[in-house]
Amino acid sequence: MLYVYQAIGKSGRFVKGQAPAASIAALRSDLAKGGLSLVDARPDVLGELAALLKPNRLPRSVLIEMFGYLRGLLAMGLDMVSSWSSVAEALPNKLAKESIETIVAAIQQGHSLTEAMERTGVFPPMVLGNISAGEQSGTLEKVFESLEDHFRQEAELVQQVMKATIYPAISVVVLFFIAVGLLIGVVPQLKAIFPPNPPLPTKVLLFLSSSAVGYWWTIPLAGIAIAFGWWRMPTSLKARIGELFYRAPLIGPVLKNVALCNIFQNLSLMLGAGVSLTVALDTVIGTVGTRAIRIRLEWIYDSIQRGGTFSEGFEDPFFPPVAKGVLRQGEIMGALDTYLKRLAGFLRARAQARLTTMASMIEPMLLLVGGGMLLLLAVGLFLPIYGSMQKIGR
Repeated sequence: MLYVYQAIGKSGRFVKGQAPAASIAALRSDLAKGGLSLVDARPDVLGELAALLKPNRLPRSVLIEMFGYLRGLLAMGLDMVSSWSSVAEALPNKLAKESIETIVAAIQQGHSLTEAMERTGVFPPMVLGNISAGEQSGTLEKVFESLEDHFRQEAELVQQVMKATIYPAISVVVLFFIAVGLLIGVVPQLKAIFPPNPPLPTKVLLFLSSSAVGYWWTIPLAGIAIAFGWWRMPTSLKARIGELFYRAPLIGPVLKNVALCNIFQNLSLMLGAGVSLTVALDTVIGTVGTRAIRIRLEWIYDSIQRGGTFSEGFEDPFFPPVAKGVLRQGEIMGALDTYLKRLAGFLRARAQARLTTMASMIEPMLLLVGGGMLLLLAVGLFLPIYGSMQKIGR
């Protein structure tokens, strides 16, 4: 809950402000740590509504810059408050500046860095877990460096995936709407010149045109129906559909490798910072958006709780065949974080190689699709006209 408050300091000066807290009692306790006595507080309804409209996570690019600055400033000997204040001046992102103000205020009130960052609500659970482990082990500078490197690698991989998928997706959508436009706007105008019994290609073209003119409204309706059906679909069925999608030719293995690469990288990062395997796995499960993967990780987590090993959970054929052997070796060597990082690097390289192959196949495939559409249109339009001209010539 967000509160607007009035407080009085030790000098007798009144202070007005806004702060999140679980209750008024918690707000009073937080302000007391900063030497303030609460006088009045009320829920800030407008502030809550405004908060709902704000982005609730910092962009990956901002996180890269933020952790890079923090690593460098701590290495130069600056204290934590000064480092965060300097980062606020360097970053142009408004949400980042507001979050850093909250962090600095919480640190000055006596909270740990993890608690201060958690208050903002803009950091992923994986980041908070690493910061907590870094505070306990006194290796925050190393943790900031690892986080910067992690988000940088993640950004590069996501950018490659976007380049390989967005261009063909946009091209397909454009071709689809061009085809629909021709079927609705051009073909009906030419019906009068077609003979009563046109050739088969023309019949197909006329059928598609009539369907597009009479049932165009089914296209947005189908989109709404699919979205609603997915929203109401049981979790188990979504997981099965996601698994089928991961088995799709070409793009399926790439998306699976990207998802698993991020998971293994996150686990490696947290284990390297000193987080226990069960805590790291539980944290990572909360960040997985794909139900097909999340269900399997939950099963692995439960298996470890029952006394099983981490590598045994990767016998599932869904996971890459190399995963079980690499992770078992990491357990034997007592360096699971290192082997998780190596496995993440291997899957990243595989995904990049597949993306390169896909990129080389995209243009020929689009040419075939576009050429096929033009061929159908040309044959359907000109074949009956050519037939009529032959009859006139006779």
